[in-house]
Amino acid sequence: MAIIKAYHAGGADEIEKFLLGSLYIKQSYNDNNWLGNGLYFWENDSRRAENWQIQKGKGSILECEIDTGDLLNLLEDNDEATGFFTKARSLSDRHRATHSNNKATQRFELDCKIFNVLKADFQTRFAGVRMAFYLGESASENGNLYTDQHIQVCLWDLSVIQNPKKYIPCEW
Repeated sequence: MAIIKAYHAGGADEIEKFLLGSLYIKQSYNDNNWLGNGLYFWENDSRRAENWQIQKGKGSILECEIDTGDLLNLLEDNDEATGFFTKARSLSDRHRATHSNNKATQRFELDCKIFNVLKADFQTRFAGVRMAFYLGESASENGNLYTDQHIQVCLWDLSVIQNPKKYIPCEW
């Protein structure tokens, strides 16, 4: 397992309270969340958190560490990931008529539905999920060189957050 740095752009009051010992930060419950309901972090990418903070008018950025062993790690070839994707394919077939994804507009209702349903199967063993995203324009035709690739973590259990602190953006 590995320790990663993670960044969450959120409300200043909630982050301050979290740093003082509260285990609560408002989680996202939008119907188009990539990884379902939870608290979202960018892995090792403070600039994405800074951009989100500016774009969404968020007040503060939480920097912390998370052990990937606490996560359903969909970046690895392991039994948990294989089981997740097997179940996800079945659910996708079942919910495709009522939920859809649109990569161009970054609307992921079908993925959100799948994660929210499968979360019950995994949240007793994992505190969240880790996955890569490939968005933006491809640098090559039908290629996999996307301009907006990143890894996100969605936590369901905030008790796994280690060494939290307020992130102060630097001047570029």
